[in-house]
Amino acid sequence: MDVTPHMLRHTFGKMLVDTGESLDRVAALMGHANLNTKARYTIPSVQDLEHAVEKLAWE
Repeated sequence: MDVTPHMLRHTFGKMLVDTGESLDRVAALMGHANLNTKARYTIPSVQDLEHAVEKLAWE
């Protein structure tokens, strides 16, 4: 798989959200004037969903 600048940018934004950074700060860091634009970084990946289920299974 080829890595593109867009993929790196998306990964950076997703990692900020995953670490709990506030959405307004993520939007500012990503250069988004509209907070709705950064919504794509909050969409859970398959791995995110699997992790959520695993947490329920072991707690």
